[in-house]
Amino acid sequence: MDPTGYLLVGIGGFIGATLRYIVAGMTPKRGNVPTGTLTVNIIGTTILSYLTYSHSLQHLYLLNIGILGSFTTFSTFAYESFALLEQQTNRSFLTNIMLNCMFCIVGAGLGQLMANLI
Repeated sequence: MDPTGYLLVGIGGFIGATLRYIVAGMTPKRGNVPTGTLTVNIIGTTILSYLTYSHSLQHLYLLNIGILGSFTTFSTFAYESFALLEQQTNRSFLTNIMLNCMFCIVGAGLGQLMANLI
């Protein structure tokens, strides 16, 4: 990758992490389920799917890898899910996993649908 690619990934990472912090912080919590992480994962998956299926590779470094790579939060999802399991809140643990998986897969499908329509 040329130096410009590294710069674009870094700038995108800064933007994505900042957006994640803002969006997750503004998302109201529902019980023990970490809805902020769920929200950013759904949004990020949908946008990434749209960009991928629309073949918008000119934005690969900045948007796909940089912004969306740092905006989505699979590592946070895994940590928060494990914490719910440790706290023995089994219902919240299962709910969190099911919601993230279901809605992010739906988001991937929506992204493909939008790319095909546009």
